[in-house]
Amino acid sequence: MNPRPEHTHSAHRLADVWRRFAEKHWAREPVVVPGGPPSGLDAAQAHTLLVAAAGTGDPGRARLAVPDGVLRTPGALLPSPADRDTAAYAERITSAGQLARGGWLLTVPDPLALDFGLWSRVRESLAGLWRHVGWPALPVTAELAVGDRYHAAEEPGARPDAAVLTWVLDGSLTVRVRPEHTGTEFELRAEAGDLVHWPAGSTHLDDRTARCTTLRLTVPARTTSALPFVGDVLAELLRGRPDAGDAPSTVPHPAPAAPDGRLTPAPQHIEPAERYATVLTGDEPERALLLRWAGLRSAAGLDPAPPPRPPIALGPHHRLRRTTAVLHVRDRDGALVWAAHGHARRTTHPAADRILTRLRTAPSGTVAGLASACRLAPDDPGLLGLLGELYEVRAVEATAPERPS
Repeated sequence: MNPRPEHTHSAHRLADVWRRFAEKHWAREPVVVPGGPPSGLDAAQAHTLLVAAAGTGDPGRARLAVPDGVLRTPGALLPSPADRDTAAYAERITSAGQLARGGWLLTVPDPLALDFGLWSRVRESLAGLWRHVGWPALPVTAELAVGDRYHAAEEPGARPDAAVLTWVLDGSLTVRVRPEHTGTEFELRAEAGDLVHWPAGSTHLDDRTARCTTLRLTVPARTTSALPFVGDVLAELLRGRPDAGDAPSTVPHPAPAAPDGRLTPAPQHIEPAERYATVLTGDEPERALLLRWAGLRSAAGLDPAPPPRPPIALGPHHRLRRTTAVLHVRDRDGALVWAAHGHARRTTHPAADRILTRLRTAPSGTVAGLASACRLAPDDPGLLGLLGELYEVRAVEATAPERPS
């Protein structure tokens, strides 16, 4: 099926908008781009995510700040399904009396993982930028915020090693940005539909003189940004080793000393260092980092990705339709690493490459037809297992076979 002309025209227009942004603004001076490239999210969808985050019951999912500090138990002051939109939510909490004396700011980190459809829209928009400036190898994090009459005195989540993209979804926002290489403060004023961008090495403070909703993406942009990421991967490998142990790593006091007064390193220091060195000399770090990179590449960097959906039992007569590109590369051991929608898997099935290649060239058809093209039995466990995983991460859709009438 050929794409609709209007869809093709829209895609070309978006690509041109991102190209101009990349050429003129990316990683340069702080700037407001009026009517800039779309975020993939509008104010109504942002409100839906805020309500979903507040409804998870996780106290870390939504942070409500007032001039005196952060409320530890905001309770009914968080958005609820009864609030039809952000304006109704703001009216409710300010008319209740608790927040009438000053401004407020509701912040939700990592909101997009709550809704695959909205996460996917933002991912697709971001991909338009990365095609011009390069794909991120580190996680790009998102934050939704809505506030009214709130003037930030500090930015606790600010990362000077990262570039920032902030979309104003409704209202207006003033940002004071100070890039490290100039020392000059910029005051940026943006309205609904504008994109605010500043490069790495900048500090910033937000000022919301009236109600304003924003989506902010933080993009690690320096070599040192990789250190915590690589450290987390190595720590996960160490925890997974059978000799990791779970004893507390307390150090004896006083420290053991030789007769001449020299201190003897405690085993609690030596043993973890030896395990760390052992991990580094093997292939595990490279495999783990390749797996993480593949997942991030398939997510356009947007992390975390929404969790997989529940599995289904596929059979030969299910009809499949591939819905996204599936990245696949081989690691040093020859195993296939594939990734889609932020999830990566490693497989040693000998036909995995043929299966994924066939899905790329023939994105729709039955399981039996795919099996035949790949010279496999239609009930091959490896085939059904791989297709099942692709379904769970939403890389393929599956339609149940029709029952004969």
